[in-house]
Order: sequence, then C-alpha cells, then structure tokens
Amino acid sequence: MNGHDASRREFLRRAAALLPAAGLLPRALQDSLFTGDRTIILERFAGGMDGDLARLPMGDLVAAMGRSFLDRPYEPNTLEAPGPEHLVVNLREFDCVTLCETSLALARAIKRHASTVGGYTAELENIRYRGGRCNGYGSRLHYFSEWIADNAKKQIVRDMTPALGGVNDARRIDFMSTHREAYPRLAEPGTLEAIVAMEHDLARSTRRYVPKARVAAVEERIQSGDIIAVTTDVPGLDVAHTGIAVREGGVTRLLHAPNVGQKVQITRVSLSAYLQAHQKQSGIMVARPVDPTA
Repeated sequence: MNGHDASRREFLRRAAALLPAAGLLPRALQDSLFTGDRTIILERFAGGMDGDLARLPMGDLVAAMGRSFLDRPYEPNTLEAPGPEHLVVNLREFDCVTLCETSLALARAIKRHASTVGGYTAELENIRYRGGRCNGYGSRLHYFSEWIADNAKKQIVRDMTPALGGVNDARRIDFMSTHREAYPRLAEPGTLEAIVAMEHDLARSTRRYVPKARVAAVEERIQSGDIIAVTTDVPGLDVAHTGIAVREGGVTRLLHAPNVGQKVQITRVSLSAYLQAHQKQSGIMVARPVDPTA
C-alpha cells in the first residue's frame, strides 16, 4: 500500500467514525441519506483532502466532480420525494439539474475544506433553494433562469451570458402554472399561489440567452466547469436542459444526464453542434462557478 492509498483510507476511516455524530444534520435529512450516498460523498472528499483536487481552479474542479459520475444512470424527477419538501440527496442517479448541483456542491465543499456530509448538504441546500434555505416546495429554484440569478446573488456563480453577447428573452415564463397536471405538489395549500407569484417576478426580470446560431462563435470563451443552461422555444418555459461544459482537445463539449434510459455522458460533438441537432433548443445561458475561497 502506498502513502496515497494509506492517507485516503485513513480519511475514510475517520470520516466514517463521525457518521453517528451526524445528529448535527436535520432528522429528515438523516433519514433520507442512503449509506451509498454517504460513501460517495466521503470518497469524493477523500480525493480532495489529498490536496490535488482542492488546488484545481474552481471550474476544473466542478468538471472533475461531474466526470466522476460518468455512466451513472439518468433518473427523472429525483427531487419529487414524498412528504413535505426537504433536501433530497442522491448521488447514485441523476437528472440534468441534480448532476450540476451535485458537482457544484462537492466542489465548493472541497474548496472550503468542509469535508463532511453536513458540509456537502449545506452547500447543496444553499444552491438549490431561493436564498439558500429550504422553506417548502415554492422555495425550490424550479426555473433555471431564476436558479442562475439567485445563485449569482449568493456569489456562487457569475452569469456570463451578457458578456457572451446574450440577447433579451422577453417571453412570459409560466409553464408550471399552465401545466398544473404535471406538478402534483401544486395542489398543496398555498403552493400554486407561491409559484404564480414567482412567475410574476420572473416576468419583471431581465433574462438573456445566446442564440444557438451564435454559440459556435463564443465556444472558445466557455470554460470547463461552466454550467450550461439550454434554453428552449417551448411556450412558457425558459430552460429545457442543463449540463457542465468540458474542454477536450480545444473543443467545448457538454457533460450531462441526457434522458430516460441513458447515462451521464459527454457529447461526442461540440456544444454548438449538439444544439443544432435539437430543433426545440434555442440557445444557452452560461453560469461560471465562483471559487468560495477567493
């Protein structure tokens, strides 16, 4: 056994010993954490504690975390757990948004040396919910344009879309309230009203996107680890897909959880070529992760 393996195993041993002390976590979160999720979190942190990952630039670290989930299965509606809204932790299977959130939360925890299960879940809650706090279904950042705006306010990401030549998207965003049958939780008291109020706020905000015809011209300015939100022309909807940019051999590709029956993968073609192959995709928004230690 070399020194690297010994230090990794020692970290995992010490971290596992701390798990019974996870009373620091809310009880509902303790109950929702599978042993497999705990193990995956601690494995990622063991690599970070060895120092190599923590020294990476923030974007490269986010991309590295995303790559570590290649070939994991796609699973839709991973956040629609039964019971009251709570922080869902699932590193075994992903939809397109949870892949981005998980990779970003792990990277931030590694950078901050918050290498505990509680350190990871605190980052995840901060990223996933408006203002960083889970306070019911309506507090989740359901529309990804708001996800970017809220996380920019929290200095978790920087919206790069304007700098990449983004143009205004003045369409009304109301997909959730006009497709209530697809969102059973909207039947809960007060939830529909909260979503409608949020949609009205979005209507008053400025959204920008880079049309897909212009993406090829700016691909070189997109960095590894940038969060890519794929916009759509579906009425009432802002973003239809998300992923993480990765640079390979001078080509910008998309690391993403694509669809039912598929696995986390990297596109074989460039980001711009991927967009051109999908008629309903209108362009992209780009959010660059911010190093929490900077």
